Amino acid sequence: MGAVFIALVFLGYLSSSVFYVATLYNDTWRKWGFAGTLIGLAAQTSWFIQETIGLGTWPDDTLYDWIATFTWVSVIVFALFQFFRPTLPLGGFLMPVITLMWLGSQALSRHIIVPPHLDGTLLAVHVTTAIFAYVAFLLAAVFSIMYTEKERELKRKKVRLFYYQLPSLEVMDVISGRLIFAGLIFFTVTLIAGTLWAKQVFHFYWSWSAKEVWSIITWLVYLGYAVLRMTGSRGHKAAVYSMSAFLFVFVNLFVVGVFFHGFHFYNV
Repeated sequence: MGAVFIALVFLGYLSSSVFYVATLYNDTWRKWGFAGTLIGLAAQTSWFIQETIGLGTWPDDTLYDWIATFTWVSVIVFALFQFFRPTLPLGGFLMPVITLMWLGSQALSRHIIVPPHLDGTLLAVHVTTAIFAYVAFLLAAVFSIMYTEKERELKRKKVRLFYYQLPSLEVMDVISGRLIFAGLIFFTVTLIAGTLWAKQVFHFYWSWSAKEVWSIITWLVYLGYAVLRMTGSRGHKAAVYSMSAFLFVFVNLFVVGVFFHGFHFYNV
């Protein structure tokens, strides 16, 4: 049954991506895009329920589980955006990314169980806040992409439909900035909880593993954004910075997280 849910998740999110991209040019596809989103979300929620019942706890032992939760939370946030702002063309930019991340996660192993002595409240805080931080960073990057696309449309003599659907450049700039500030707060808690958990379990705060080093680099990159933002950097430069910064998140998940385990062998 789990394989059926996984297939439905992919088909739902893939169809959502296709229809939402089509919506950028013809608004009649919007309802089909949202229908695909709901199908994928319902299937993924059912998968989580099945896994939780089978394991007796929420599945968070592996990178596969973490990315599944990350995509699930991202889609829930997107669905809320669609509920309050149904005309916002967020799906055409976000859902393709979600679909690719879900598809990429299917190549990851799930044959790992966290020993009971490694589990605990600090680990739960570490993992949960990392998810919220990365969701915020992803949405910030997507709003930055939308910002640059609207900028590009302004230079065209004949603009496309989504130009009129997008918020103003100022609004998208503010939303992206606030999302990154929120993500930075969550990610700071992630790092603090992780170091305290390491001290509790391994009796040291820091091991200089690849994952830890890359995480602190990612944190510094986003801290740099916050500093530039507070010193007056706005608009196009901030949007490009936001998009570039998310590449560090992507590398952290799919390169460092896959090939350089260290003490993050069980989870991210």
